[in-house]
Amino acid sequence: MKKIIQKNTLTRMRACSKIALMLLGTVVITGCGEVVDPKPFIFDMTRINQDGSINDGSDYAKHPWACVRDNQAGMTWEIKKTEPGLQNMDNTYSWYDSDQMSNGGFAGKANAGVCTGGDCDTESYAKSINAMKLCGLSDWHLPSRFELNTIVDTSIPYPGPTLPKLYFPESLAGKYWTDTTFRTRRAGAWVWRFDYGNDYVVEKSEALNVRLVHANPKTSVVTPQAK
Repeated sequence: MKKIIQKNTLTRMRACSKIALMLLGTVVITGCGEVVDPKPFIFDMTRINQDGSINDGSDYAKHPWACVRDNQAGMTWEIKKTEPGLQNMDNTYSWYDSDQMSNGGFAGKANAGVCTGGDCDTESYAKSINAMKLCGLSDWHLPSRFELNTIVDTSIPYPGPTLPKLYFPESLAGKYWTDTTFRTRRAGAWVWRFDYGNDYVVEKSEALNVRLVHANPKTSVVTPQAK
């Protein structure tokens, strides 16, 4: 799984001192980021059509966009869909990465989610999206814990979704995988939940949502590692 992130996006990480450890159930640990600025973050994004052209964003119902490009972070994000199919927002996937160089020491579980359009794990989903060249791009990947945090809108209260609604016209406050393995339990990975807008860790065998990212090639490369 490809790991690219622009250094200045780290200033958008919110953290807090709250840590909860649960010995039973799927949640291993929760955490969120430190408040850098109490004011709501102002998102600057460009809406992109499936063919890579610019969408004016005037009417999503009539002219839906397929992706949004974050003009500050240099990353392009997949927009989920309501209609059945590969990109349906209700589809779930298990965490799976067959590459020993990026899976944090534990590959996860293949095809253990509930979805349509292909096998239901994170690796298979990324391959399917790249094959269709979403928004004219073919190097989509599962975002890191830090990358996914850059689209969390902390000004939106529970039950969310804690996404900038002008750009992500979705009603589901899902729980989205990152590619970041939990350092002290490699069978677990970090997840961002968009109802509360915080991150936590679950077993890689769980069935959760996926939103892929494309990073601008001008951004710097960060070596994959467990967190």
